[in-house]
Amino acid sequence: IEKRGILMNKTVCELFAGVGGFRCGLNNIKSIEDKKEEKWETVWFSQWEPAEKKTQYAHSCYVYRFGTCLDKDGNDTTNCNIEEVDKKKLPDFNLLVAGFPCQDYSVASTLSTSKGLEGKKGILWWSIRETVEEKQPPFILLENVDRLIKSPAKQRGRDFGIILACLRDEGYTVCLLYTSPSPRDRSLSR
Repeated sequence: IEKRGILMNKTVCELFAGVGGFRCGLNNIKSIEDKKEEKWETVWFSQWEPAEKKTQYAHSCYVYRFGTCLDKDGNDTTNCNIEEVDKKKLPDFNLLVAGFPCQDYSVASTLSTSKGLEGKKGILWWSIRETVEEKQPPFILLENVDRLIKSPAKQRGRDFGIILACLRDEGYTVCLLYTSPSPRDRSLSR
């Protein structure tokens, strides 16, 4: 990556990583057997489900395929509650990606019952914001879900407006990307 004439390392932090979708996309990984050298170095990731989940399937799959990452203190905090992770201890990176916690925006529930930023998963936006505030990566790529722009039902667009304002306050410019094969929109920042 080149920014203002300075060559930057391709380092990434992946929040709400799931089984590594962003990592696979950034590095053009097409199968479990695809072991090519990665173009983007993932320096830290987070994939955690609440304690009521006895098995952390997504985290286990991610670590099985890619291995784990350590924080600046040498600790593995990748399967810890992101709200409790000290963002100062995350390694530095140039790109923050986040598989936005979408359950509170899902079309699986009605718009009138979706909780948005006030829901159990929707509040995790604030952990993304905390990471941005602390680490100030030059670039951010957030996965979007359709109802993010429409939520909440009684104040359509409020949640998206809050997110845009938070990014603006940190000095980011937001571009909306409409891509396929997924019919969902994508947002890119900086």
